[in-house]
Amino acid sequence: MLLNACSIIPQQDNTTLRLSPTVEPTTPQSATATPTSLSPVDLATRLVKEMTLDEKLGQMTIVEFTGETATPDLTKMIQSYAIGGVLIENKNGNAKTHDQLLALNQSIQTLSQIPLFITTDYEGGVVNELRQITGERPSNATIGASKDPQMAYQAGNGAAKDLTGLGLNVNFMPIVDVLTNPNNPGLPQRAFSSDATIVTTMGRAYLKGLSEGGIVGCLKHFPGLGSATIDPHKSLPSMDRSLEQLNSIDLVPYKTMIDAGIVPMVMVTHILNPALDPKLPTSLSTNVVTNLLRNTLKFQGVIICDTLWMGGISNTYPLPQAAVIAVQAGTDLLLGPRGLNETQNMLAGLKQAVTSGQLSVSQIDASIIRLLTLKLQYKILDQNKAWQMVKESRISEQKLS
Repeated sequence: MLLNACSIIPQQDNTTLRLSPTVEPTTPQSATATPTSLSPVDLATRLVKEMTLDEKLGQMTIVEFTGETATPDLTKMIQSYAIGGVLIENKNGNAKTHDQLLALNQSIQTLSQIPLFITTDYEGGVVNELRQITGERPSNATIGASKDPQMAYQAGNGAAKDLTGLGLNVNFMPIVDVLTNPNNPGLPQRAFSSDATIVTTMGRAYLKGLSEGGIVGCLKHFPGLGSATIDPHKSLPSMDRSLEQLNSIDLVPYKTMIDAGIVPMVMVTHILNPALDPKLPTSLSTNVVTNLLRNTLKFQGVIICDTLWMGGISNTYPLPQAAVIAVQAGTDLLLGPRGLNETQNMLAGLKQAVTSGQLSVSQIDASIIRLLTLKLQYKILDQNKAWQMVKESRISEQKLS
């Protein structure tokens, strides 16, 4: 038990996890466990055993909030609902000045027992949620046109320095969409290139810069938005991409970097592609999230959905329903609720889905293990603190028994 709620001992999930950047060998069960003898996966697995269902569902949630300080609503989302992280956005008034944002991030981390993913879209060109603080940055199109991987690496590493200096730890970058439609409404300046090889080379270099700077990177927008004619923020794009086109173009950056074992997180976008799923958007499709990304491409890191309030989803699905379907599909981390009310409603819907049997506890546990492992690997969650939380929880349970 990590918060003031009834403890639930979850069913064990024995899935072998291969998480980037590396996973150390599992400690034999007969060995005496210490923080240094346990791999991140082992320690995350032990920590999950001490968590309640409410805490697990909270960890699967990234929330938006308004304002430049830790408001009462944000404090409640962190302390009462154990959210896994926040999204910093310029339009929500979160990023005014360097000192303000650093103070905000430091203050919300002190409120959370399990440290938060503090995330943003720090891209360059038209999208830069920290523009008021950092100024302009080169677009991906500019970086890609240089055909210089070192420029991409420096952009990623420079972004990492900016983000760590402001108290953030996740950047939803690099974009690895291959721009096959030059009239794409949202991507021309955000994509590296129309050439899959250039996109892969630049995306890999950018991701390396982020990772070596201590920031969690995230490939997006799986399985590829490059041919879209509609912006999924407004409505659901329908893209008739054949499996041959996907395998030879759109999926090349993902397959290359996943095979290299360097990808910590992938964001699944909202599109309808009949070749993948004739009925469900990609972000809600088991065939896409689990069968393609998890099983075919062998990705064992964290899978996050693109924002669930985007028109591509919200025009059809209420937030709680979309969240349940996304998790059923295999999503680990939900990007969606805006504020306390939406967070409460979404989490209530998820909990009802677990108690009714629509979602299994073992699947939730597997997601939490991936999330906590990632936090441990990137030192967002300190290994000694995690071990102390496990011990304190067990002591608390012994006193109650």
